[in-house]
Amino acid sequence: MRSLFAATVCLLFFACAGGYVEGVSQKAEKGFLKFTGDTQSVTVVVDGKEPFLLEQDEDKEVVYEVKPGNHQVQAYRNNQLIMDRMVYVDNQATMEVNLP
Repeated sequence: MRSLFAATVCLLFFACAGGYVEGVSQKAEKGFLKFTGDTQSVTVVVDGKEPFLLEQDEDKEVVYEVKPGNHQVQAYRNNQLIMDRMVYVDNQATMEVNLP
């Protein structure tokens, strides 16, 4: 009787474990730049690419996606360079850049 019970428990255990899938998930490699300070009328250039105007949205936090690693960040106000900095952005991290 005990062996029949043990066999039934083992059979149920193996039947339930058949749907188990093991794997590794990895987050996409990306980081973020968040600009703080006086962001009004500021144009930013990251790694010498296309310049963009910082968005002004007080209701939500605005971040810009970049690849992890070192990035040259330049900020201009009224066509004058106000910041030229090399920043390191880690994977899945947000680097805060304070503008003067």
